[in-house]
Amino acid sequence: MAVKPTKQARTLAEIKPFLKVCLIQRLSDKDARELLEVEGYPMSERTYQRYKKEYNSGSTKRFLEIARCEWANEHILIIDKFKWIEQKYHEIFKECTEPLQYKAVLDSICKVQEQISTFYNDTPLMAKMKETLEAKLQELNDAKN
Repeated sequence: MAVKPTKQARTLAEIKPFLKVCLIQRLSDKDARELLEVEGYPMSERTYQRYKKEYNSGSTKRFLEIARCEWANEHILIIDKFKWIEQKYHEIFKECTEPLQYKAVLDSICKVQEQISTFYNDTPLMAKMKETLEAKLQELNDAKN
């Protein structure tokens, strides 16, 4: 049996694009409500504030979830790509026949290793960020309950 969303949830889903435009354009609450009214969603100041708060809360939770989970995965993928590139340079190095080719490939390997090093050096920072973001997410969950 499918759960039927509440009227508030349906309305929020319908006006999300308009709320996004209002926030991007930094419209005043009055102007935002006028835009929503023109689009067929008239509402009181209090109702608008409730929808705006719910929209912002969803965006914050989504950002925290991305930062908590996907950020680290993206760093790992980048490191893997750099290592793959470095491996390909080593294969090219084996095929070189002239000193200038050797030098060019070795310079490229050095550049890739510097970039890899940057990501490895950022790892403690990433761990601290994850810890901080998880604490913030826990605060949000505690405030909700």
